[in-house]
Amino acid sequence: MIHFAIPDRSHAQNSMRNELNFGDSAIRFLYENLMKIKGVEHADLKAKVVGGANVIDNFEVNFNIGELNIKIAHKVLSELKIPIIGKHVGGNSGRKIYFYSDSGRLRVSQIETKTALNLARMNLKKKVRVLVIDDSKTIKELLRKILTGPDLEVVATAGDAIEAEKLIKELKPDVITLDIHMPGMDGVSFLEKFLPLFPIPTVMISSINMNESGLVLRALELGAVDYIQKPTLAELKTQAEYIREKVVTASSIKVITRKVKSHPSAIPVGKIIKRTDKIVALGASTGGTEALKEVLLRLPANIPPILIVQHIPPIFSEAFAKRLNEICPFEVIEGKDGDEILPGRVIVAPGGKHMEIRIEKDIKTVKIHVGERVNRHIPSVDVLFNSVAKELGGNALGVILTGMGNDGASGLLKMKQAGAYTIGQDEKSSVVFGMPKAAQEINAVTKVLSLENIADEIIRNLE
Repeated sequence: MIHFAIPDRSHAQNSMRNELNFGDSAIRFLYENLMKIKGVEHADLKAKVVGGANVIDNFEVNFNIGELNIKIAHKVLSELKIPIIGKHVGGNSGRKIYFYSDSGRLRVSQIETKTALNLARMNLKKKVRVLVIDDSKTIKELLRKILTGPDLEVVATAGDAIEAEKLIKELKPDVITLDIHMPGMDGVSFLEKFLPLFPIPTVMISSINMNESGLVLRALELGAVDYIQKPTLAELKTQAEYIREKVVTASSIKVITRKVKSHPSAIPVGKIIKRTDKIVALGASTGGTEALKEVLLRLPANIPPILIVQHIPPIFSEAFAKRLNEICPFEVIEGKDGDEILPGRVIVAPGGKHMEIRIEKDIKTVKIHVGERVNRHIPSVDVLFNSVAKELGGNALGVILTGMGNDGASGLLKMKQAGAYTIGQDEKSSVVFGMPKAAQEINAVTKVLSLENIADEIIRNLE
């Protein structure tokens, strides 16, 4: 095992003289010294390739340096005729590697970073200009502080719809943060009015209770990019970077305005799923509430059990499940510990809790529990996918949809390695391509499809 920073001399800075800074030299150096020091035979050598993430430290090199490193590793190992028996490559996170010299085992764990935000920053040519709309003076000043930095600036704040509409026309901001509770016209009604005229990415930042959570669903249906629950003062330190990341990501999203339908599209007629013994696991984040709805509304009534993890605040998941239950031809519930996994039933992980599969005496139920954040999320898609891989092996189907970050990628890979069929949403139809992209980069996806074709692919694999 060897670590290197630059693939070969052609990518070097003039000041870099140490040959071991370059992968083509370093790998050969390792090979020669293994043969000399260990006295091993060439036929005994096998390689594992790890890394290739889009993470840049101090070297001023082109952005795809990780991909180039992996290519040079493959090239040199091929020339040396050393077989590659494993790899863990790509993505947007650094890796921590543990090598057990006694057994030769390699353990790889991804390092949680602020990569999504950092990558967005690299691609910015100018600061993201933000308009904050909130009737609270305290919150406006708080958001101004959070959203002021090297990549963000608050160009103005507004306290009501009339003031906001004037500022939108005048300033044409890149992103809007919008409160739901405002005097005169609430945020959702204002969104419905202005978004078709000014398709500016909008992040809802508000405090809502259980009874008001339907307002958030309506905002997302109308075209809001994302929703963030207003942080308390105690949460501010931990939530500030998360809010900045959401807003920076929103700036690159193309807004799709929608007319909210009181009734769903026609339920598929004549489509019958023959197998209901398999379990379908779906994971999503930013843009996922609408993507999930799109997939579910294209499925017939006789579905196999479906388990869903959508990154969602605790007070929001129940309303989301109820809304899906109203418009789908099958049962949709928010999961409770011990709920049985049955054909014709969709279980949505509750916000703030992880969901896994539990099998006892051939009865499948969900295990709902509070735990540590995984990939900064609770519920986490990886937690669900990992349990599906462990408990069901190939008797499952995994789907990863639009979302920011890389949650679900490694779990989907485990599902695929266990024999499950896996589907990833394509870039064009994703609101944010982060999660599907991360899964595709590590070869966790069997088939990449547009959102509108995913339901048909699910049905095809259950025939």
